[in-house]
Amino acid sequence: MRTIQEYALDRRHGFRLALALGHDRGTRTRRATETALVEGTADLIDTDWISLARHRHAGIGCAAVFPYGRVMGGIVVAAGSGITDFDGLRGRRVGVVRRDDKNWSVVRGACLLGRGFDPDTEAEVSEALSKTTLVEWLEAGRVDAALVYWHLVPRLTTTGRFRQLYDVLDLLDLLGVASPPTTFFTCRDEFIAEQPDVITGFIAAYREAVMLMRADGAVWDQAAAQTGDPPEVLDGLRAAWCRRVCIDWRSDDLDDLDRLFERLKSLDGEGALGIGAIPAGTFALFPTH
Repeated sequence: MRTIQEYALDRRHGFRLALALGHDRGTRTRRATETALVEGTADLIDTDWISLARHRHAGIGCAAVFPYGRVMGGIVVAAGSGITDFDGLRGRRVGVVRRDDKNWSVVRGACLLGRGFDPDTEAEVSEALSKTTLVEWLEAGRVDAALVYWHLVPRLTTTGRFRQLYDVLDLLDLLGVASPPTTFFTCRDEFIAEQPDVITGFIAAYREAVMLMRADGAVWDQAAAQTGDPPEVLDGLRAAWCRRVCIDWRSDDLDDLDRLFERLKSLDGEGALGIGAIPAGTFALFPTH
């Protein structure tokens, strides 16, 4: 989004992008950005397909318009921790942002399939409801492992105090499913109906920004760097981002998502996902031109 603004890609494609920075704390049923979309203080957010489907099932009119990427987090432990694999999570204090997050569903499924136990019941799981709070818990030693968002992993591991136990994206192979986009740009139904040209323009600007950031490390640094970031943090962030981000969607993506959803439901149970099926209308994907 910063690159779109910096290079005036929004104006080039016929719209104006304004960034509304929200707070970090959500609830057990809704992220802060999802609240902004529902309440109308934002026209577009990115969110994962399971969370979006839950909202759709609850009667909230919003739909995915374009994929952002294969956005999965990572399990991080202290560098000197004795936890070396999934088995080490048994009986340990594990922190998550939310129990119903797709990342935790994938971790649970991988543990059940590969180790025969459910960490949701055989570990001491705590919900932080905030990514910042979760990192604070990890740094203070209040949890033995934390399932953090992808962009926090390099900032933690490059300090030398922590290491990544698993990249959740790699666990999809253990589940025997493809790795489709899992997070999508999402709008309210009425915005999709009333402003299709704006959405098409946004997609074009987004794709152009991604290509710029992939091609030029300086563009990436300009958009992503925070004060005091050492080069190794930026290198780690860029590598993780390039692995996850998408600029197209394939005809097979929705079928792969359905297979992933059914796989998680068979392993974790419908209660873990909060819905039994992806509702009709969850995806209103716009083509690229």
